[in-house]
Amino acid sequence: MTPTRLSTRLGLTVTALIACLVLVMEMLAYMAISRQLDVRAEDSLNEKFAQIEHSMSEGFLAIEDIVQYPHTLRDQIVGHDSYSLTVLDSSKPRQQLMMVGNEEGRNLPIPEDDHIPQGFQELQSVHGHKILMGYREIRLKTGQDILVRLSMDRESDSTLLHAYLKSTFFILPLILLLVGFGVWWVVRRALRPLRAFRKVTALISARDLSHRMKMKGLPDELRDLAHAVNFMLHRLDGDVQQLAQFSDDLAHELRSPMNNLMGKAQV
Repeated sequence: MTPTRLSTRLGLTVTALIACLVLVMEMLAYMAISRQLDVRAEDSLNEKFAQIEHSMSEGFLAIEDIVQYPHTLRDQIVGHDSYSLTVLDSSKPRQQLMMVGNEEGRNLPIPEDDHIPQGFQELQSVHGHKILMGYREIRLKTGQDILVRLSMDRESDSTLLHAYLKSTFFILPLILLLVGFGVWWVVRRALRPLRAFRKVTALISARDLSHRMKMKGLPDELRDLAHAVNFMLHRLDGDVQQLAQFSDDLAHELRSPMNNLMGKAQV
């Protein structure tokens, strides 16, 4: 049912437009946060790859050193619960030399020998979390090649985005309620001059057409309307005065003939 009050209509319309705008802004903010989290995750993996590559090139001479002294690489991962590191040799099929880190990253696919994906891949864990994974081939000082698989469980990022959406949908109705009340109050205040029109029109009668609208402080639209109403009242007042003057003149002109007729009738 359409509201009959103009202030309510305007308030609801503006509130609906603001609600649409807020929803669009929230969607854009969600996309921006998600994108920044993706960039941060990729930067973190690149940085961790650089640290691992430096440790391997400086601390290991051969593959046997990785198996015998894994603590050097383990120290790169311990304390970072979201990371998982797997080191594979160059044999066919590849053999696992060591694995350390998050449980979610221990059952990820091993690439074929002739096709190692470039860049990063995003997978889905068994628990529904996003996992960012990348491969890097590293050559040791002995000339042996190894394949490093590094993954990051992005559960914390998913939790952050979920918490953002939850808090947004929780507080959004309250914001819209406050905005709607504020818009209604502003519109009602802006339409207050219309009460002056109602007051003046209620005082106008055939005996009293002297009331006029006060134009001071009115907005342009209402000022034009007030000027038109005042001009209309001025013309009506003039016409009523002319009609009253005509009635008086007519009564005066008819008074003498009527007296003569009445005198003759009495005789």
